[in-house]
Amino acid sequence: MPFCVPQLFPLIFFAWIPLLWLEEKTINHHNPYLLFNYSFLSFLVWNILAYWWVGKAQITGVILIILINSLLLALIFWMISRSRKHLKIQILFPFLLIWLGFEYFDTWWDLAWPWLNLGNAFASAPKWVQWYEFTGTRGGSLWVILINIGLYSIIKNPKNRIALNSVRMILLIGIPLLYSVFLYHQKENVTGFKSFALIQPNLDPYTEKFIPEYEGKHFADFMTTADSVCSSHHPDFLFAPETVILTSIDENQPMQSSYYSRLLDLKKKYPKTKILIGTHSNIESASFNSALFLTDTIAPEFYHKTKLVPLFERVPFDKYLSFLKDYSLEIGGYQGTYSSKNYIDYFLSDSIALVPVVCFESIFGDYCAQRVPEMPGFLCMITNDGWWKTTPGYKHHFNFSRLRAIETRRDYIRVANNGISAYINSKGTIVAKTMWWEKSVLTGELKLIKEKTFYSEHGDYIGRVCLFIATLLLIFVKIRVTTQSNVTKRS
Repeated sequence: MPFCVPQLFPLIFFAWIPLLWLEEKTINHHNPYLLFNYSFLSFLVWNILAYWWVGKAQITGVILIILINSLLLALIFWMISRSRKHLKIQILFPFLLIWLGFEYFDTWWDLAWPWLNLGNAFASAPKWVQWYEFTGTRGGSLWVILINIGLYSIIKNPKNRIALNSVRMILLIGIPLLYSVFLYHQKENVTGFKSFALIQPNLDPYTEKFIPEYEGKHFADFMTTADSVCSSHHPDFLFAPETVILTSIDENQPMQSSYYSRLLDLKKKYPKTKILIGTHSNIESASFNSALFLTDTIAPEFYHKTKLVPLFERVPFDKYLSFLKDYSLEIGGYQGTYSSKNYIDYFLSDSIALVPVVCFESIFGDYCAQRVPEMPGFLCMITNDGWWKTTPGYKHHFNFSRLRAIETRRDYIRVANNGISAYINSKGTIVAKTMWWEKSVLTGELKLIKEKTFYSEHGDYIGRVCLFIATLLLIFVKIRVTTQSNVTKRS
């Protein structure tokens, strides 16, 4: 339910109890796959309720994603149960290692889809998890597992040291919350301020935005709005959403693009203003979903979206299964596999670091945080959330931005084609935002912060450690099972 109705996020503290009970009841069953079967049904329901709305854009894609993720999660939970049975230990140890290790693994392989990482359940409650600046969302997943197992132990043995166990649970829940309140009220170390303006064009992706014959008119409307905003507000930064320019710009010869030339004319007219805008670009045969940055220098800079949506923007394992490209799914007028090659982590102008985040990348806290340098700056996300219409999808995607702001302790500008665009401060608090499905302009002044957080410095260290130890653990379990099987056969 926390992934369907964000306000119900406290239920995540109880959510595992039915499966923990089921695991204990089936662990010695003669059918070793019974738990897998039941948990698959459970995870299937979870996945369907959590992102059925992806089907608004591509029904085939969402069916594949739901089935694949449900099978994977069921397999992980089954391996947790098998490990604790063969090692004859409590479930806590293998649960923490294998589940957290898998969550980290699910951020970098070709089918990466970390939407359901447990720590994301607190995306709508940033005041609860200010300590994500040290742990990222993996710390939230760790917290969830510990509380669920602790509560299940109390329910299972209500008369066993009830007072002591209750005190432990109060401390386990209370200490992180109190520390979060303390961090929330800490003063930010601000090194400067910069004015900004963002434009939310609000073009329907199904009937307007990706219709080729409308592109010229849409861009002309954008340029008119941009010219008006720059002449009225003279912002230091002007932001526009993902894929404002659909016709690909050749990065080696950008002046061949009339759209780029008109942007350059706008930049020359307002030399103070730096421009960040979403575009398609290419280098020879490689195509990119890009962020284009125009500064005082003549040469444009392109950041390429690296975390690509599996099945939609990238065919998984295309290096080894190239024939799958023939079955790629079409979305947004593009069918095939974008290249994920990238050459920069952030844009730099006047000693200010702007870290670009393109749409799906905002789900990857580790990837976003580790690109933040130790110099004054902020993050800017460009996206198009109109695919999901009026569903929970765009709301959840918006809330993930608040977690990224906390993890990096940087102000976060979010500019969308169809809401919600926003200015989010380094505490994850929404300072200003636009209305959903409404053409808007948002202006303001953002803060520049220099220091890197512990999480920005070290990345997802919890996930890396857990994945390494979990791999060794599963290898050991496999060896032990094989050895026991051979001994049984000989006897």
